[in-house]
Amino acid sequence: MLETEPQIVDQYIRPGTVRLVYRHLLQLGERSELLAEAAECAADQDRFWELRRAIYARYNQLYGDTLAGVEAAASEIGADPQALRACLDAATHEAAVRADDAAASAEGVRSRPVFVIGEQRIIGAQPFATFQELLDRALGA
Repeated sequence: MLETEPQIVDQYIRPGTVRLVYRHLLQLGERSELLAEAAECAADQDRFWELRRAIYARYNQLYGDTLAGVEAAASEIGADPQALRACLDAATHEAAVRADDAAASAEGVRSRPVFVIGEQRIIGAQPFATFQELLDRALGA
């Protein structure tokens, strides 16, 4: 998805043709919740997507001290790590993240990534052409 997502954003989301709804899925328990809340705290600094990309790029490195890794990633992307930590300590986005997880679970989503385009569900990372075909069909193009 790291290669496909930018193409989808450039061709469909940025021009306003489609809307991306992102839901957190807490499939790895507390660690997933921390990462999801950190992404939302980064969103408070207009850095959601940047932190999300940084998390995915170093996901395996975050198994040790996840909080320290997230703070380092936040600093690297230009977010304020102290503000991020204060946001996490206050559990500012905890309820919203848990609500996302509950909504995803209610829709039968058990792993990621999952995309719903119209009535079609795409499970797993797929090439851009797969998304392009379904999006164009849904848009009547």
